[in-house]
Order: sequence, then C-alpha cells, then structure tokens
Amino acid sequence: MPSTARLPVPRTARSHGPHEPGTAADLADTLLLGPLPATALALCRYDEERTPTSLHPEEARLASTLPPARRPDFVAGRAAAARALGALRVGGPVLRDGRRPVFPAGVRGSVSHCVGHIGACFASVHPQVLATGTDLERTDRLGRDAERLVCTPHERAWVRQARRPESRLAVVFSAKEAVYKALSALDRPEPVFHDIELRVTGSRLHAHLTHGLLPSGSRLAGWVRLLPGHHVMTSVAVLSEGHRPGGVPSVAPFDVL
Repeated sequence: MPSTARLPVPRTARSHGPHEPGTAADLADTLLLGPLPATALALCRYDEERTPTSLHPEEARLASTLPPARRPDFVAGRAAAARALGALRVGGPVLRDGRRPVFPAGVRGSVSHCVGHIGACFASVHPQVLATGTDLERTDRLGRDAERLVCTPHERAWVRQARRPESRLAVVFSAKEAVYKALSALDRPEPVFHDIELRVTGSRLHAHLTHGLLPSGSRLAGWVRLLPGHHVMTSVAVLSEGHRPGGVPSVAPFDVL
C-alpha cells in the first residue's frame, strides 16, 4: 500500500457505520446509504481544530499547490471522497484534471463543496452507471439574482409559491449543477441552466432535459436529500439503457430521500 501524508484535514473514520445525520454538526462525518447498489454518498467538514488524518500523498501534493483560501474546500472534498471510496472498498487517490476530480479506474464519482468547508462525494462502481454528479448547497443563501439566472418561467412560478422560496430555489440550482457535472464527465455539450427544467407532477419531481444532452443508450436518474443545518444535496447518475435513442428530450425522475 502507498504511504500517506499528514495534513490538517477532517477525520473521516468513526467507529459507527452509515447513518442519517440528525443535526448540522453531524454533517462533519457522514456516510449515507447510496441510492443504487454499489454507490456511496459521503460528507466531511474541514475543521482546523480537529485531529489531523491522512490524505493520499498525491492528494496532499495537490493540496499544497492551492492558494490557502481554496485548500480547506479541497481537503474536505477529498476526505469525503476517501470515505465514499472506503465504503466501496476502493483505494485512492482522487486526482484532478483542471478543476474536475479524476477518480480511480472503474469508479464514477463527483465532488461538491459548500459554505462552511463541507465536502460531499457521490461515487459508484455499479456497472450500469456511466457518470455521476452531485451538488451540496445551503437552502438559505440564494436570492432573486440567482433566481433570474437559474430558473425558467415555470420554475420561477413554482419557487415563488413556496413559504420559503429560497429553499425551492436551492433545490433547482443544486439539481442543475449535479446534472451539469455528470454530463461534463461524459464530455457532452455543456448545458446552460435553461436546458434543464424541474417540474412537479403530483408529488413527484422531474427534470426535463433538452434535445441532445444525454448520449444514446442512456437515461438520467436523480435523488434529492434535505439535510440538517439548511442544506440540500442532489445527486444524479447517467445510466446505460440498451438502445434508447439519443438526441431526444428526456424526463428524469428525482426521488426525494
């Protein structure tokens, strides 16, 4: 096994197993059950006062090259990735290509960061999963400027009907960011915000994707989790599905977990 380097990073191993967080503080070290077999979701929070733990030497080298202001988010994200990979019984490192994380061979993964130096990772070794995307957001930070940028007219009306419009806006933004990350991992044309529209039918949430976003023979599935401390985490997977034609509009169900 490769040696490890020591950095001041959040502890990512507790004696307990997977659990649902009960308070905002629990987001510091959380391993969630994946929505599909052979998938894992993990969160970790950077805290300089906590006991240092290990990063892979290559991850430590990358962290040392970053400006100090960006380092805590990077470390929190890689700590979350290590926790998710550990649940899948896969070793690191998670490197990078530009700002895109590069996971070990056979793993499809995505990393997100949130205000407060919280890192999140959604990783899968399921053979049907072609790509993943995840995004973690606070539900109390987005306002009208973000609404105008992100929302279609239909979404704007849905957001404004809520008692707390900022929470619905965070769900819309998070879902679109997660889809963007998954499609970017497949080198697909990069979508803009209005290429994806969230709609509510009855009690179900669906994402409507414009023509040509998904590759042939694939479909999209999504999951939304409302977490303590005013957070929402959205994860998506692009799944292989036989001879499904490409270049057509796609409707993806989003399950609220």
